[in-house]
Amino acid sequence: MTLSFCNNKMGPLRAFLAIAIMMGHFSYYEVPGLAVLRNLAPPAVSMFLFISGYGLSRSLWQKGPSYLQQFLRKRWIKVLLPALLVFILHLIVMRAGDFHPMERLRLVATRGNTLLPHYWFVWAILLDYLIFWGCHKLWDGTVASLVIALCTIGFLLATFLAGFDRCWWMCSLAFPTGIFFADKEAVVFSFCSRSPAHFWLLVCGLVLMTAGLRLTGSPLVWTLCYALIPLAGALLVSGIPLDRWRLPVLRFVGTISYEIYLVHITVMGFFRGGVMELASTPLFILLVVLSTLILAYSIHFLSSKAMSLKS
Repeated sequence: MTLSFCNNKMGPLRAFLAIAIMMGHFSYYEVPGLAVLRNLAPPAVSMFLFISGYGLSRSLWQKGPSYLQQFLRKRWIKVLLPALLVFILHLIVMRAGDFHPMERLRLVATRGNTLLPHYWFVWAILLDYLIFWGCHKLWDGTVASLVIALCTIGFLLATFLAGFDRCWWMCSLAFPTGIFFADKEAVVFSFCSRSPAHFWLLVCGLVLMTAGLRLTGSPLVWTLCYALIPLAGALLVSGIPLDRWRLPVLRFVGTISYEIYLVHITVMGFFRGGVMELASTPLFILLVVLSTLILAYSIHFLSSKAMSLKS
């Protein structure tokens, strides 16, 4: 059984994840038919964090210590610039003229209260990058991976005890899990490649463990679910030849998946509950999807141009 979690599969995978998150969030804007998809958002976010940890670890392994030289500057700009553009757009279209930067920073630091509810991800991924960079600057290999995991657990407990919304900490373990998978990928694939039975035994085992942890009813225990779900997802993706499928639309959506995640809430708020109030649900969904894709591409284009000028 040939398994591969290669970079060529990441575009379509990111596209599916971004679409799943957007579809799930429609339920918050009086689209009851999509309420069942709301549960897809946390697993999709955990998969994004998993991919990030996996990709960073693989890149460091391939490029060596030189990968860390401009790491923070490049990674932070790539995250912050699109987020800033969407943030400004949100302030304009949603007419949030009473914005106070210092007060907003205080609310983020003390309560995890972001102006845009999904912007917790921006702060969390920036911290993940900082932890990854700092740990690999100080330690090598397995030690660095273990310290990253410990730092992530510390972040999880700190935000949980501070009373932050569960979105801050629920999926946080997915990031070090992605790093772990990158480190042990060869061993995992060697086991799974022995026979289809080995592959499905591992996948089903992860699913059953997730179900068992979910049945505990404890949100803190559920954090382990969102470490296991992306592991099972990565194995399933490894067995699907996404890299050989002709999927130009999905690959395009995958290149702007981060921008889709950032802008779709503003678009939904604009068309229903903000400046406009569209009564027609089909029209609302159509306009949100089209507007989100157009704006996401525009933001991606502007950010890429700005970053190319800086370099």
